[in-house]
Amino acid sequence: MRPLLFLIISSLLYSCESVEKLAYTLFLEEDLLKRPEAKRCSECHQDIYKQWKKSRHSIAWISEHFKKTSNNYSKVKCLSCHAPYEVNFIEEPVVRDFHRKDGINCASCHFKDETKSMHGPYDVFSPPHYSKKDINYTKSGICAGCHKETYKEWKKTKSKKTCQDCHMPSKKGKLIQKFPFYLFHSKKDIHSHSFPVLKAEEDDIIVKLKKGKDTLSVFLTNINIPHKLPTADQGKPKLYVKVEFFKDGKKVDEDSYMITHKEGINMDETKEIIFYPLHDYDSVRVSVSRKLAWKKEKEEITKFLVPLRDGTND
Repeated sequence: MRPLLFLIISSLLYSCESVEKLAYTLFLEEDLLKRPEAKRCSECHQDIYKQWKKSRHSIAWISEHFKKTSNNYSKVKCLSCHAPYEVNFIEEPVVRDFHRKDGINCASCHFKDETKSMHGPYDVFSPPHYSKKDINYTKSGICAGCHKETYKEWKKTKSKKTCQDCHMPSKKGKLIQKFPFYLFHSKKDIHSHSFPVLKAEEDDIIVKLKKGKDTLSVFLTNINIPHKLPTADQGKPKLYVKVEFFKDGKKVDEDSYMITHKEGINMDETKEIIFYPLHDYDSVRVSVSRKLAWKKEKEEITKFLVPLRDGTND
């Protein structure tokens, strides 16, 4: 408490610049400037650390899926984005040779060698380490070094939504919880570091059908997701379209089609899938599902039964 009391008294007697220098003299923790493990950051940033622990970023290196797809870490080109040394705007990172089990951790995203400071979207006073406001953290480009293809897809849509708007939703709170340092912080929009993987909903896709003489065309339009559906730089997520054909209430045929990330549907784009049923039918049930790259089970997005006696459905 004595250093804190001394700092408060000094703030009443000296300039802000002098007080800031004094605070760093009293509270600076040198190991924070040497890229510590994420657990070290949790001593102050308790809420953000708990979110990060739930994220795919925290297990980017140790997940069984990555071990398998990287052939037990032998595919060198895959490694840098799963344990990056330093994440910078647009640039592809290099892999670090320490704390790899931490995956994409706090220091890899926020600490910059050039300034010896933690970078983020706010101008904050954090005496245990130097901090620097960096507006790049409000832009999608900060994600582009690792998510290159998805970033290109997003750029093509000209969407005003950033990656952070969807995958780092915010709520009011404080950046830190440790006394006395939380006293130096006001409430701000704190972005979730759980990086939620969002599921396309029924309202994100328009499905139209057209019955031909011997065919059924299914038209899928992505109307809300500002990148391809599905999308990936690594891994193999999939979208599935299943059609069941009915005649007088009885199922007479079924077929399905798989869409990979390589042929994914970007926002405002439409994909036509043509099915060739073997029997006459008067209605169809269409279901659209997705499968994330690291999961075995599918997740249904939408499902509906449509009469097609007139040949088309809008």
